[in-house]
Amino acid sequence: MNLIVSDFDGTFFDEYYNKNIELIKKYNIDFVIATGRNIQSLKKDLKIDCKYYICNDGGYILDDNYNLIYRNYINKDTIQKLYSRIIGLGYDDYFFDNLETFSKEIIDNINKLSIKIKDNNAVSDMEYILKDLEDVYAYISTNWINIMNIESKKENAIEYISKLNNYDKIIVVGNEINDYEMLKKYDGYLISKENNKVFKTINNFLEIETIIKNDH
Repeated sequence: MNLIVSDFDGTFFDEYYNKNIELIKKYNIDFVIATGRNIQSLKKDLKIDCKYYICNDGGYILDDNYNLIYRNYINKDTIQKLYSRIIGLGYDDYFFDNLETFSKEIIDNINKLSIKIKDNNAVSDMEYILKDLEDVYAYISTNWINIMNIESKKENAIEYISKLNNYDKIIVVGNEINDYEMLKKYDGYLISKENNKVFKTINNFLEIETIIKNDH
């Protein structure tokens, strides 16, 4: 049995979304979405049943019935330090995510902290926010600084899933910086219009059909 793991926004959820869904349904392959979104946000646009759902960049995994099977939290002391630093820097557009809700107040069991970028100082601000905190990491997406538990990574979640199943091959597809490590670790394909010296590139998700056919 084979597994396909795909990022959602800009990878599986694109202009070919319905065709991408038809492609997955055409083959007897387990399919997993691995996204930076939480499950409530994902469900708003999701139109396909998956074997698993990896959310918050690997912060937690849900099975095909949306049961929670794996989860990482950000340490409470670390949350307090992060909160003090973002407030000190003048950020007022941010939210804590704990699977059940978004909140501007500190809540229990936080998986992810997202901070809306407000100026050109995002990189230096991120470095300051993370200073001396070894149990979290961050990356910058289009509009957000995203902070998670150091173990909350898509590639770690895929590894957890792979241990639960006997997969012959795992194909991974993504398009953004938070996908890079899972693309390196597994048989990864980057959605890109430009040649890339590090990753194998494809123009869109539909092009993996050739790869699937070669493996069947």
